[in-house]
Amino acid sequence: MRHRPMEVLAASAIAVCCLALAIHPTLRSPAEVVPAPEVASAPLAVATPAQTPAAARPRIDVVFVLDTTGSMSGLIEGAKQKIWAIANRLASGEPRPDLRIGLVAYRDLGDEYVTKRFDFSADMDAVYAELLGYEVGGGGDHPEHVGRGLEDALDRMQWSAGDKVLKLVFLVGDAPPHDDYQDSPTTAELARLAAQRGILINTVQCGASPEAEAAWRAIAGATRGEYSQIAQNGGVVAVSTPFDDRLQALNNELSATVLTWGSRGDKLSAQVKLGNRMAMSASAAAEAASYSAKVERMNSEDLIGALDGGQALADIPTDRLPDVMQAMTPAQQAAHVADMRHKRSAVNEQIRELSAQRDAYLRDAERAAGAGDGFDATVTDTLRRQAGAIGVAY
Repeated sequence: MRHRPMEVLAASAIAVCCLALAIHPTLRSPAEVVPAPEVASAPLAVATPAQTPAAARPRIDVVFVLDTTGSMSGLIEGAKQKIWAIANRLASGEPRPDLRIGLVAYRDLGDEYVTKRFDFSADMDAVYAELLGYEVGGGGDHPEHVGRGLEDALDRMQWSAGDKVLKLVFLVGDAPPHDDYQDSPTTAELARLAAQRGILINTVQCGASPEAEAAWRAIAGATRGEYSQIAQNGGVVAVSTPFDDRLQALNNELSATVLTWGSRGDKLSAQVKLGNRMAMSASAAAEAASYSAKVERMNSEDLIGALDGGQALADIPTDRLPDVMQAMTPAQQAAHVADMRHKRSAVNEQIRELSAQRDAYLRDAERAAGAGDGFDATVTDTLRRQAGAIGVAY
């Protein structure tokens, strides 16, 4: 197994690259554009709350390694409901961290698949779309191929490098590992490897299997991660608030400001993501709206985000522009983008105001009900405790 950290460029190389790009700008696809609001062109800029520059922010890389065999249906459905809530809570840190989430689904030998991997992404709409596609099935004997799931998470994900990166795995399942298989290292070996790489493995046991508990405790302990036990069905509880319906409407308004650009495939992908937003429950939409307003970013196919990342509008071929902009003159295109920016800024401001009231309502509800012990509460509480290692406070 190999781990390939990102190479750190010397300052002189960065200067040369920047000069080269200034002389000969190139078109980048939506997936290649990294948001960097500080380099947005002046004519398209809008006033936004003061933020820590992206390069200076700490980063949290999280991989959820999920058992997707038949007994895990409650947990998987709960994860679909709460992934936006988890992201939203994590985006509330000070300073706000850059969050990337990856997914590994695992089953067992002889099932439809052994593992299914989705690499790290800062595009929460993409993470949500992937998670929506997860269905449970397979399984037979009690143990599952936990080792292959962990191996994918440790060896086949593009982990960030640097001192201000918190690297976490959440291993979630209800059955012990098949450590007798020969096609991957044992979970003990993988846990030692994770510890060497500075990756914490937090284990979340669903149900009360003594064999699973022993294995889960050993894996977490070897990496200085945390072990938690939750109900077999995930223990997820949907909490409604008086602010959800309005935030759901604002989530739809926010989605309407997305200017989809890129290839035909990019545009189809964006349609799926925006359709998923429209189909959310009110509580999930409230969390999604709050998260997007905090990070001031939509999906990776959004033209506004691409311009924030340094893409020049004038360099985009007509057929890759948003459909509504293809017949416009350059001046009309610039005006249309500016109008969408203005609308988004106004919607985000409303979302942030309502979200603050919603958060206060939820805090009062949590105090009245006591600490939650479902999947989402377990994950967010663990992350909040561990984020102090990179200077993020909640």
